[in-house]
Amino acid sequence: MPGRSSARSGPLQKIGEPMSKIEFHFDFGSPNAYLAHLVIPEIEQRSGVKFEYVPVLLGGVYKLTGNRSPAESLAGIKNKPDYERLETARFVRRHGITHFRQNPFFPVNTLTIMRGAIAAQRLGVFERYVEEIYRHMWSEPKKLDDPSVLRAALLESGFDADRFEALVQDPDVKAQLLDNTELSVARGTFGSPTFFVGDEIFFGKDRLRDVEEAILGTDFPESRQPRPLNDDSNKNVILKRFEQPDEIRTFEKGKFEMVRIGGMTIGRASYEPGWRWSLHVGPTTGTSSCQIEHVGIVVSGRATAAMDNGAIIEMRPGDVFHIGPGHDSWVVGDEPYISLHFLGAEHYADRR
Repeated sequence: MPGRSSARSGPLQKIGEPMSKIEFHFDFGSPNAYLAHLVIPEIEQRSGVKFEYVPVLLGGVYKLTGNRSPAESLAGIKNKPDYERLETARFVRRHGITHFRQNPFFPVNTLTIMRGAIAAQRLGVFERYVEEIYRHMWSEPKKLDDPSVLRAALLESGFDADRFEALVQDPDVKAQLLDNTELSVARGTFGSPTFFVGDEIFFGKDRLRDVEEAILGTDFPESRQPRPLNDDSNKNVILKRFEQPDEIRTFEKGKFEMVRIGGMTIGRASYEPGWRWSLHVGPTTGTSSCQIEHVGIVVSGRATAAMDNGAIIEMRPGDVFHIGPGHDSWVVGDEPYISLHFLGAEHYADRR
């Protein structure tokens, strides 16, 4: 799964009030908000600006605006629901998302878990709560509007379930969620995910590119803060080496070293003879074939790209490759295999 966001939280700013953070108004019940949540860390990394997570109640948003959920508004419409599913699949492939499952209990009433988000802010565990509830909703789907199921999920994630159960009934917690929702609607929200860059509103996961452009075109205080010497933004020339990678992902018979530079993540794959993706990487991803799209070049050794459609291509030193999602791969012969990856590196062999 892609890198995790800081999921910062704080009081909701009122209309016209100066803002130093980018806001993400979310409800756990929106699959599109979850997909946006998985991509936000990439934007944070490139821009240096942290998103501020604001819990709102989507049912309340719909009631206040007269809007309806996509499930209701698309009911009986020919072709459009199929296209929406196609666009979601494209988004998932584009960002290398592997830990997303449709929740079989959808729609789930999110009132309690959204009040839980307010409670988590008060308990100082908001970031972890966001990650865990999203996991229980869209990665390992559960019926979270069932009190017994929710309690079990909270305990599994290491939370004090009794404390949460008490706080979600607290009048101040209820009032805070209502205030967040009403203020969000007053600023223009009609669904989730909604983003604010200053006072400028953006709706939908497919507007994240526009959000990033707006961030980069806005003078936020964070962008003026001194950054570490190894950050690309304050040097004209950056040098890095795979001998000192930013991250290493290891697995049996191989490793994947990563350097992040110039807004890109470049990976170096090193596999021993006998390595095979479906045996040594696949079990940690939960997929039967690799769903990451790769662009790279073979440095040494030989390996296959075995597509789900049955095509098998052998790659040799000097070959520049583009491999689409849906494939297996294995080392050919007795020589170790090394390749460089320029697309898909950030999400490859990610166990999170």
